[in-house]
Amino acid sequence: MNADIRRARRAFWWVGVIVPLAMIALSAVVVLAWLPEIPDPSAIHWGTDGVNGYGPRWIHLIILIGIGGGMVALFALIALLAHKMPQGGGAPAPDGPQWSATARFLGAANLATAGLMSLIALVSVGVQRGLTDAADAADITPSVFLGFAVMIVLGVAGWFLQPPTPLGAGASGTPAAPLPLAANERAVWIETVTIARSGQIVLGVGVFISIAMAVLLLAQGIPAWWITAAVALLLVGAVVTTLSFRVRASAAGLQVRSAVGWPNIEIPAGEMASVRAIEVDPFAEFGGWGYRLSADGRRGVVLRGGPALEVTRTDGRRFVVTVDDAETAAAVLATAARKEG
Repeated sequence: MNADIRRARRAFWWVGVIVPLAMIALSAVVVLAWLPEIPDPSAIHWGTDGVNGYGPRWIHLIILIGIGGGMVALFALIALLAHKMPQGGGAPAPDGPQWSATARFLGAANLATAGLMSLIALVSVGVQRGLTDAADAADITPSVFLGFAVMIVLGVAGWFLQPPTPLGAGASGTPAAPLPLAANERAVWIETVTIARSGQIVLGVGVFISIAMAVLLLAQGIPAWWITAAVALLLVGAVVTTLSFRVRASAAGLQVRSAVGWPNIEIPAGEMASVRAIEVDPFAEFGGWGYRLSADGRRGVVLRGGPALEVTRTDGRRFVVTVDDAETAAAVLATAARKEG
């Protein structure tokens, strides 16, 4: 582990784990002390006309610890463990601890989330202390807006409290050489690639948590359950459409098509300036798995670590797809691009 990574990981532990969990724990202690002083059922949702949602007193702790603490724990595990998981396709985990701008972002997000959840929990319980009817609780809308302001400030602070870590690009190869084909020969290369087990675990956990929270909120009659349910549905859709892709390299160009039909990316041979085989780290370079956008502007279908095909278009845009035997696929596309040129 070099000094830059060691310093970044130490900052992440403080900014993204220790301080956020301490904030949530201290807020939970205060909320627990206040619970006997608030009505049961208590107010858990406010609308334009005041309180419009009720639930048992203990739901405030569940929301604070379950959602707030759960998100902090999940983001921390993703940042700390994603680089160490096997990358799929036979590729081993990266050699030695890695780090990335994505991990830095997750640390800042944890600090921001803890601040928002703690403030809202303290305010929503605090305004009900001493009341006999939760309907009389004061409107907390101004405090919610304050909470979002605090979240933004803490997020920005969390980002700058962590040092940037230089990110080396994936191991690059020289532009692929065309295949030595006869004039009447054509080459076609096809492969189906699926998301690595590490990606399946992370995405599966995210789907499970979002669905579980929607069910919990619905069971408690909390009106905001549909927001969590909508997020869960969007996440399920994103996972289903990015689990598996069919990659085809031929004289026509490159086609990368999801097993469910969308997304479908096509790059005609005439639009290819160069093609090469490279090495990719999904989390460090693209922030995760699926159809992604990297910090350096590349787009890609990144389902596992290791070999990948990179196509540079004539307008300078670059597209990456992770595949086994990327060298052969690159050679097939180089042949197609030369004939079109």
